[in-house]
Amino acid sequence: MAGFTPPGHSGAVPNGMDRFGRWDRDVSLAMQGRPNFHVYFSRAMTAVSLWDYGEDALVDRALRMTDDDLAAVQRIAAVYEDPGYPLPVVGQRITHHHVNALAAIAYLEGRLRPLAQTRRRPVKNRPTHLVPLPPDPGAGL
Repeated sequence: MAGFTPPGHSGAVPNGMDRFGRWDRDVSLAMQGRPNFHVYFSRAMTAVSLWDYGEDALVDRALRMTDDDLAAVQRIAAVYEDPGYPLPVVGQRITHHHVNALAAIAYLEGRLRPLAQTRRRPVKNRPTHLVPLPPDPGAGL
């Protein structure tokens, strides 16, 4: 069901969202997060995850996310961490790194889709400006 706008959304178009500011219904529902389960990661870690799985076009957008954008990606990731959630990863054990990249794709593009590649690129090839920093120590407090 394309075109669903989540309840309570301000109407502002997030960084990288389509011009209508809408997400698929499953992404909108995931943006509500999971009760009593939260995940925290930094913009830099999100950008690294995207680059590692060949999602180069989204790396800069991830680095420019606002705090609200990052919080939405983290809520989506919390839902995607559920082992029963049907993520589009085949032939590979799903890691937190996969979940991080898939949540960012879902948020930035408005729909969940498979990663450009399911295996990570070698760390030695990662651009030097992409450093996986930990989240802000005050996040989630």
